[in-house]
Amino acid sequence: MKKIVTAALSACLIFSSAAVAVGCGSDDYDLTIWSYDTATTEAMVSEYNKINPDVDINIVPVDGNAYINLLQTALFVEEDVPDILWGDYFSRGKLFSLDICEDLSQDPYNLDTSLIKDWVLELCKDEEGKLLGVESGPAPTGLLYKRDLCEQYLGTSDEAALSEMFATWDGFFNACKRIYDQSGGKVIPFASIGDVYCIIVGMENVPYMKGGEQNIEAVCDAVFPKLEQFVKEGLCGKMDQWTAAYYTSYNNPKYVFNICPAWCMDYHIKGNAEDQAGNLGICKPAGGKLFSFGGTSYSIYNRSPNKEAAWDFISWALLTEEGQKNTQKAILDAGGSGGIGTLVTLYDDPMYDREDAFFGGQKILKFFLDNMDDVNARPVTQYDTTFSESLGLCLNSMKNGKTAAECKVTVMEELKLKLPELFG
Repeated sequence: MKKIVTAALSACLIFSSAAVAVGCGSDDYDLTIWSYDTATTEAMVSEYNKINPDVDINIVPVDGNAYINLLQTALFVEEDVPDILWGDYFSRGKLFSLDICEDLSQDPYNLDTSLIKDWVLELCKDEEGKLLGVESGPAPTGLLYKRDLCEQYLGTSDEAALSEMFATWDGFFNACKRIYDQSGGKVIPFASIGDVYCIIVGMENVPYMKGGEQNIEAVCDAVFPKLEQFVKEGLCGKMDQWTAAYYTSYNNPKYVFNICPAWCMDYHIKGNAEDQAGNLGICKPAGGKLFSFGGTSYSIYNRSPNKEAAWDFISWALLTEEGQKNTQKAILDAGGSGGIGTLVTLYDDPMYDREDAFFGGQKILKFFLDNMDDVNARPVTQYDTTFSESLGLCLNSMKNGKTAAECKVTVMEELKLKLPELFG
């Protein structure tokens, strides 16, 4: 049976002068998972325990932003390291570089790679090509839009028509400018420059590393001029992405678009867009392809005494039809939309072919799956967090008038200080 530890993990990692961790031991459990998504984890564990009632799983809530630092602390003192390790999209490259994850392509795991889309599989490999995790929920990302505003200013609210309109950068930019100009500046395409940045990064899909060397100058050249163009025309607001203020933009008729990863519907949109229920849709973003943004990989700690139990849970929950269906049903019963699972053999299952009234009757999950074969997904590297932070810091500078060229200089200078081994 599961047991939830309600105290924050950071409060458990309190150290004496002898540097001994106290408070969150896992000796009393068959498995320990640190979770920054307890609702979904509880659903998985609850369904797993119906079949394996004697497996006692300890779910420890943890701040996702602090996960990798807390893990490194636990590794340093060799105490309380979870059996199942999580890697979000931006920090899993760092996780994989720590040499603490089992290679799931090898004995005794022998993961059947045919069960997973190729691009999803690649995001769970380290830079040497070792398969070190299983994605729990692929994150193809589309463009959320308000139907009434698109109908008013672009002449259509049809997903296919909008996707075609946005198939090129120029088409997307011109559509956004039309909205702003025809509304007299009262309606702004995006609430945050962060969304536009994510779309451009996803569209251009320039790798951070290339041939073992940093490739950030090429990233800046591909992204910053387009972003500057958007800012100069007033096509994005001043809100910081993923803040309380930003979440109000889902409901605010002043703004038209937001990025929408597959996981975002339950986590952010539905709880913040009550007045827009039935008025929302999702289409392809600029460039005509979805891009990957988010997701969490599940790995097995290579010094865990419970590797067999960890693999049994991971493989059942993520790679069997029973596990995927039962977990999806539990999420739907709790009022969610559900997300996209990893198991490709279920992609034609009716559970993904459902109209969602909140999104105007659109078959949201089917939309994502219909476009799963052609998703831009940048390879993960151990430097992703540092690269992303340095690139992201320039968004405020650009909002305040800095040019693309100036932002590029700032990024390169900062990364030379942070990563001299790459930028020396």
